[in-house]
Amino acid sequence: MALEVIYGASIPRELTTPTMEYLWVKWKTLRATSQLDLQRLTEESRGSLRPNIVCLISTGDDFMFLYVGENVKSVHQPASSGSLVSKVANPRAPDFLQVYRKVASTMSPAFVRFTSDSLESGQLWVRIVLPIQLSENSVMLVSYSEMISHQIEVYEQLFRTAPDAMLVACAIANDAGHTVDGWITMMNDRAREMLGFSGSIANLRLSELPQFKNVDFWGRLYASRPVAGPQALKTEDFDLEVLRFPHAFGLRLRPKILTDVREAIPLAPAAAASNSRERA
Repeated sequence: MALEVIYGASIPRELTTPTMEYLWVKWKTLRATSQLDLQRLTEESRGSLRPNIVCLISTGDDFMFLYVGENVKSVHQPASSGSLVSKVANPRAPDFLQVYRKVASTMSPAFVRFTSDSLESGQLWVRIVLPIQLSENSVMLVSYSEMISHQIEVYEQLFRTAPDAMLVACAIANDAGHTVDGWITMMNDRAREMLGFSGSIANLRLSELPQFKNVDFWGRLYASRPVAGPQALKTEDFDLEVLRFPHAFGLRLRPKILTDVREAIPLAPAAAASNSRERA
């Protein structure tokens, strides 16, 4: 089966979304009080469920689509009201049909996770299927689906623990449109260590950090003819690599490479004479 399926009255909370958990709990409550129907299940819900809902009704050992929400039509294409699951030209239709049959026969919900060829890497669909008994021989299935992505949490973790010290900031412009500073939106652990900063970055400007107080190169960030690629710059405390993005800019901080003291400091005359004799 191309789907990951969990059957039962509960699922691990870390797999669900807030709306799915809300519907799951509501379904169990309404069923326990013998008040379960489509209207009560979907009314007074968090946000609009309609675009993410699919409603089906049993017909023999198949299921007919009664409604397909706009957000999940790509999963069921070319499904429409009145069509049967078994007739949908989708390679996953047989797997979904197997899930729907088990949910209807056991009258127990199912949680489903699956990917799609149209999704980007790191994205997947999650779905709950909730049964409603209409009559002795008829069951309605209410399916709620969401597309989720783990990219952000992965990227944030990789950024936070990166060995390079990095900041991300949004440009602050003056009346003439020139960038004069930046709101810091991200700062990884290595940058905090290098800058000696342990506080909150909320409402923090680059100019408020002592190391950036006298740095004045922001006007070049979004010039009419910006320099292509990363810009290498130097400050008193460290070397900088500036990365331009459409709505923000990144800063990679590197410790300054110190010149060899023996080369940087002229020798005293006596020492110089001594060195000359030694070389001779």
